[in-house]
Amino acid sequence: MATALKLLILTIFLFAVFSQGTNGESCGASSIQVQTINTGATVGGGDMVFEVEVKNLCPCAVRNVRLDGGGFATTVDVDPSVFRSDDGAVYLVNGGEPIASMATVSFRYAWDHFFQMTPRSLDVDGQC
Repeated sequence: MATALKLLILTIFLFAVFSQGTNGESCGASSIQVQTINTGATVGGGDMVFEVEVKNLCPCAVRNVRLDGGGFATTVDVDPSVFRSDDGAVYLVNGGEPIASMATVSFRYAWDHFFQMTPRSLDVDGQC
């Protein structure tokens, strides 16, 4: 009886662990990692060049990833298919297109300081 109970508990535990991500339950904004790196380069009047890496840590592909931009501004062009204003201080990443699990989308901007960007929302891309 004790062996059967242990097996049942183990089965429930494994089901809970491996079912995360199904229908997006475990893939919220916290599944997006945003890192801003000072490249050491400068442009124009001395603005520093920063590279932003947006990484999907969700076990599923995600789309419509949005970031709070923290007052974002730049003196160099940023490809709008990679990062663009969606609603004032909210920015759409990768044109809303899917970002695979563990994939990174990157872009560069230049300003006299970095901007703290935080994940705001996303949609899970289908079943996973």
